[in-house]
Amino acid sequence: MTTLDVRQLSHSTRLREVSFSANNGQLVGVIGANGAGKSTLLQLLCGVVPADSGTVWYQGDNLLQTPMLERRQLHGYLPQNPLVETDVSVTHFLQAGLVNLKIKQPASELARVVDSMQLEPLMGRPVTQLSGGEQRRVHLARALLGNQPWLICDEPTASLDLYYQLQVMEVLKAQATQGKLVTIALHDLGLAARFCDRLLLLNQAELLAQGTPAEVLSDENLAQAYGIKARWLCTDEGVSLLPSLLTSTSN
Repeated sequence: MTTLDVRQLSHSTRLREVSFSANNGQLVGVIGANGAGKSTLLQLLCGVVPADSGTVWYQGDNLLQTPMLERRQLHGYLPQNPLVETDVSVTHFLQAGLVNLKIKQPASELARVVDSMQLEPLMGRPVTQLSGGEQRRVHLARALLGNQPWLICDEPTASLDLYYQLQVMEVLKAQATQGKLVTIALHDLGLAARFCDRLLLLNQAELLAQGTPAEVLSDENLAQAYGIKARWLCTDEGVSLLPSLLTSTSN
């Protein structure tokens, strides 16, 4: 049975009739230019904003009719711009993320995500006094709490240096390899091509293409969605993208 089945999901003018399916064990990347609808799609999937129409079936349940507290047991969620309103330590912030999760050994679960995201040196520091990249890793760790079968992340590599971009993508890939469904929005097409099993390419609030990275990242699709052309560099370690404008603006 298909793990996730999305049909004609829409929200006002921000997203129009997106349909796709995905299964456990896949890392699915959502890509597209700014304003294409990536964050809106993820917000609809996790129930942060209501859908105008369409259905989201996950493991046989209609999520659009599932209470939010029950959905919290199904997926972790990293929003694009998470906020910490009080000056709490990383330790207390992560402990608060354990509330409403059915975890038999919360201390072990906390230790698991701290180790996974390499956060031990940050645990006693206030979250609001961390760098943007450090905060991003802390928020991702909180999304990983509970070991839910589905992980939804909006730009998990934003503000991270090169080391932690790769480290975070390896963590997310490992989550998928362990049998979870991982759905992430990404701007870096090189990371998308290197780590994702499937891609959803959004363009102007519509789904332009879906499939493997090789199928989606075609010259035609890149030109239409981004206005770029690209040269791909392939090595034993993975792939990288050398983009250029279709029409040069230089004299």
